[in-house]
Amino acid sequence: MAVVPPRPARVEDAYAIARVHVESWRTTYPGLVPDQFLAGMRVDEYAERWRRMLTGHAAGHVTFVVEEAERIVGFASGGREREDRSRRGELYAIYLLREAQGRGHGRALVRAVAGALRAQGLTSLIVWVLRDNLPARAFYEHLGGAYAGERPLDFGAGFTLVEVSYTWPDTGRLLDAGETRPDP
Repeated sequence: MAVVPPRPARVEDAYAIARVHVESWRTTYPGLVPDQFLAGMRVDEYAERWRRMLTGHAAGHVTFVVEEAERIVGFASGGREREDRSRRGELYAIYLLREAQGRGHGRALVRAVAGALRAQGLTSLIVWVLRDNLPARAFYEHLGGAYAGERPLDFGAGFTLVEVSYTWPDTGRLLDAGETRPDP
């Protein structure tokens, strides 16, 4: 199946993005995130969050979606790095439905966000991922991300996990990479 290029998200995509968000957490994070937290995630609540975000995008915040058979199967969002507000971009989130993984959508989404942020003058990129999410870590390493450190992440729901960061000092290399291999 040919990879359809990501497109910018629209407000009317909020529910579909929320569905992907919740479904992908429930298939990706069992054993990493408490089951009670995953069971309590509600698509309608996330849809409202995404609707607000897509309606009132903060300056420079970008969100892209990918579709298969005219159905959103993944998304990614990013903007200026939240931690130090430098001239570095941050990939805030990237999620794909399990059945859409391994087809190049993840790589296309990362590149779409990196390209949009580079156009804003943010020429390097950071992403934070749960330390124990080994498939995601392998994906970022496959894309040339360099491990940069770790920190605790308080979910504000009674638990704390450890996340690690990967960086790309020059997103030009990420964008120029002509790999055609499927995502791991």
